[in-house]
Amino acid sequence: MATAAKESPFEAPAKAPKYSPIRIWLRLMGYLLKYRLWVITALIGIIGTNILQVTVPYILRPVIDIGIAKQDSAFMLSAGLLVIGLGVLRGMTAFFGRFFGERLSHCISYDIRNQIYDKVQRQSFTYHDNAQVGTIITRAISDVNEIQRYFSYGLMDGLNVILLLTGVITIMVATSPLLALFAFLPLAPLALYSQRFVKSVHPRWKKVMDRMQVLSNHIQENALGAEVVRVFAREQYEIERFHKENQNLYDEQLDFITQWITYLPASALLAAMSTALVLLFGGLLEQQGMASISIGLIVTFNAYVLLLAQPLRFVGFVILLTTQAVASGERIFEVLDEPERIINKPGATAASFKGHVRFENVSTSYSEQSPAVVKDINLEAPPGDVVAVIGLTGSGKTTIANLIPRFYDVTAGSVTIDGVDVRDHDLHSLRSQIGIVMQQSLLFSATIEENIAYGKPEATPDEIVAAAESANAHGFITEFPDGYDTVVGERGVTLSGGQKQRVAIARALLVDPRILILDDATSSVDTQTEHLIQQALERIMQGRTTFVIAQRMSTILNADQIIVLRDGEIIQHGTHETLLEDGGLYEEIYKLQLEEQERVRREAIIAGIIKIPLEERRSTQQFRALIERLTGKYTP
Repeated sequence: MATAAKESPFEAPAKAPKYSPIRIWLRLMGYLLKYRLWVITALIGIIGTNILQVTVPYILRPVIDIGIAKQDSAFMLSAGLLVIGLGVLRGMTAFFGRFFGERLSHCISYDIRNQIYDKVQRQSFTYHDNAQVGTIITRAISDVNEIQRYFSYGLMDGLNVILLLTGVITIMVATSPLLALFAFLPLAPLALYSQRFVKSVHPRWKKVMDRMQVLSNHIQENALGAEVVRVFAREQYEIERFHKENQNLYDEQLDFITQWITYLPASALLAAMSTALVLLFGGLLEQQGMASISIGLIVTFNAYVLLLAQPLRFVGFVILLTTQAVASGERIFEVLDEPERIINKPGATAASFKGHVRFENVSTSYSEQSPAVVKDINLEAPPGDVVAVIGLTGSGKTTIANLIPRFYDVTAGSVTIDGVDVRDHDLHSLRSQIGIVMQQSLLFSATIEENIAYGKPEATPDEIVAAAESANAHGFITEFPDGYDTVVGERGVTLSGGQKQRVAIARALLVDPRILILDDATSSVDTQTEHLIQQALERIMQGRTTFVIAQRMSTILNADQIIVLRDGEIIQHGTHETLLEDGGLYEEIYKLQLEEQERVRREAIIAGIIKIPLEERRSTQQFRALIERLTGKYTP
C-alpha cells in the first residue's frame, strides 16, 4: 500500500492545469490524422445526411401550396416518390457516417490505451514508487472510455448538429427573413445558457473522475492487503471507509447530474417557444397577406423549427461529452507527459559483459527534493566475485543493487560494467545480462514453465528443466499433477514462499546472467527451505559476479567482500574474518544472529558428537535437537 509520506504525481489538486481545455481538445483531435480516409468517409456521410434531411421539409411548401391547394394529384405523387428516394439515400449516407465514426472512436481509444501502457512500462522505479496502481487503471480504462464515447457520439453527432443547424438557419433566412427572426428569438438565451452550462459542468465532471480514482485505489489496495485486513480484524473499518468514499462519489455524481437535468427542460422550453412564435406570427402575417407568407411556408418553417428542436436539445449532450473528454484527456496526458527518467542515450552500446562492476563516488536520491539515499559509495567487484551488502533496515542496501541495472540513476559519480558507464549501455542489453532474485518474487498468472521462461521465451523444455533442477525446483514441480503446466494463480498464490523463490531462481538462471543480484532472497522462508535455496544459489553464483543483499548473516559468511552500510554510507568493508576483528556494527549483527549457533556447532564437533560441514548452516535449535537425538549415533 502507498505510504502517506509519498506524494503521488497524479494527486495534485492545488496545481493549475498544465494545458487549457482548448489545447487538450486540439491534442485529442490530433489522433484523427492517422485515420484521414475514415474521417473523410464519415464526414461525407454526415454532410450527405444533413443535405437530404433539410431537403425534405423544403418539399412541403409546394406540396401544400400547389398539390393540395390546386388538387394536383400527379404533383403530390411525384413529391411523395421523391421523399421516399431521399429517405433511402439518407439511410445509406447515415450508415457510412455512423459506421466509420464508430470505427474511428474505437481505433483512437485502442491507440491511447496502448500509449498509456507503453509509457508506464518504460517508466523508472521512481515513477512506480509514487504512482498508485488504481490511478493508472482508472486512466487507462475509464478515462479512455470517456474519450471513446466522445469520438463516437460527441464529435460525430456534434458535427452533425452544427451542419444541421447551419443548413436549417441558412434556408430559413433565405426563404423568409422576417419569419426566421421570430423563430430565432429564443435561441439567443439558449446560447448563453449553454455557455454557462459548459463552465459549470467541466469542473464537476473532473471531480467525479477524481473520486472514482480514489475509489479504484481503495479497492486495489484492499484486494492486495486482504490478509492484513483479516489479521487485524479491520473488516468493518474498511467497509465503513469504502462506504464513505463511495458516498463522496455519489454526491459528486448527483451534483453533476443536477446540472445536466436542469439543462434539458430549459432547452426544450426554449425550442417550444420558437415553434409557438412561428405559428403565432406566421398565422397573423398570412391572414394580413404580408411578407409573402403562405400556409405552405408556415408549415415548412414549423417543420424546420421541429428539426432544430432535437439538435438544440442535443447540444447539451454534446457539451457534456466534450467536457468529459477534455477532463479525461487532461488526466491521460498527465500520464503520457510524465518524463521518462531512465532512457537510452543516443549511441548506447549493446555488448556482452564479463561482469566487472565498479562504483565510483556514487550518490543518489529518489528526487531532487529528497536527501541522498546512498552517499559516496566506492566499490569494485571483479568478475566472479561475491559481494555481500548488509546493514540495518533503510540503510540503502537495495538501492545500491538497483543502480546496476539502472532501475534508478546515480545523481553523482558513476556505476560501470567492464569500464563502461551503465548509462552508456543499451537498456535491453544491460538488463538482459543481469539476473535478479527478489525477497518477494512475483510470479504471473501462468504455468510454471511460462514463468521460468519469462526472460527467455524461446527456451527449450530441456533448458527449462535444467534451470529448475539447478534451482532445486524440479522435485516439487513434478509432484504436481500437471507438472510444469501447473497454473500458479495470481502472484503465484498457489505456491509456498520457498517454492516461489526457487521458481524465481530458475527464471533468473535460465537467462544465464553475467551479473546476479540476490535481494534478501531467503529472509522470508523457513530454515529447511533456506538450506535448499542456498544450495541452488551456490550453484548459480559460480562464475558470476554476484551481489547479495542480506538480512541473515548465514547467507554471506563466505562472500569475497562484505560491505556494511549505515544511513547510505559504507562504514565497514572486508571479509567475514577481518570485519569480526574490526568490531563495530558487523560484529554486533553477527553476535545477535550467529555467535551462539557457531558456539553450539563447535562444542558438538569438539565433543565428537556430530560432524556437520560448515556450509550446512542450521539454526541453534536444530543443533541442540541433533545433539540430544544423535549422541553416539551420528554417522557423517
